[in-house]
Amino acid sequence: MAQVVVLDGLVVPAPEHWRSWARSLASIGYTSMRTGALSARQAQQAEQVGMHCVQELALLDLVRPGMPARPSHRTRRVRTGDLRAMAAVDRAAFGDRWGLDEHMIGDVRGATPVHRSRLVVLRTSPDAPAGFLISGRAGRTGYIQRLAVHPSAQRSGVATALMADALRWMHRARVQRVFVNTHVENTAALELYRCHGFTVMPERLRVYESTTAL
Repeated sequence: MAQVVVLDGLVVPAPEHWRSWARSLASIGYTSMRTGALSARQAQQAEQVGMHCVQELALLDLVRPGMPARPSHRTRRVRTGDLRAMAAVDRAAFGDRWGLDEHMIGDVRGATPVHRSRLVVLRTSPDAPAGFLISGRAGRTGYIQRLAVHPSAQRSGVATALMADALRWMHRARVQRVFVNTHVENTAALELYRCHGFTVMPERLRVYESTTAL
């Protein structure tokens, strides 16, 4: 399966774009493809070529992030050698279908002009990260791009520490607005973001899949 991500949220690919991408992917051996999170206008075009929705996402925003208290857990910078262990955390948190491998995590880090990648290692498990967060900035706009916590470390303050670190970074950079999305039924994530001042926006995003025979 290939993932096709429309990096500019204002661009609306036409049905022929999706067909062309499907043909190109099929020519190099891919049998199916999945989109990134699409806006309503983007989703409408994808549906015209027979793609089907597999996930609905809530979109949240935070205006003018303040300076949270210092994280309760110490965070550290992500190194290249950490990507494989981060992928293991991601798969444990989201399952094989939605988990990212190390190459995809690398792509997430490069999706914005400036990014910050941090992880938490607990004293009880010093050989593996308990969780990580990749955040990014484009001008004065910030993004919570990927947050994953290993199931064994959930409800221990790891996600809160990672969020505090990211929002402190954005506050220092004078970010004016921060966006994040999560599955509409991920109640734990929604509560985490609301606790940090995010509000749910009316628009929802959708992820689509199809075979490459469009």
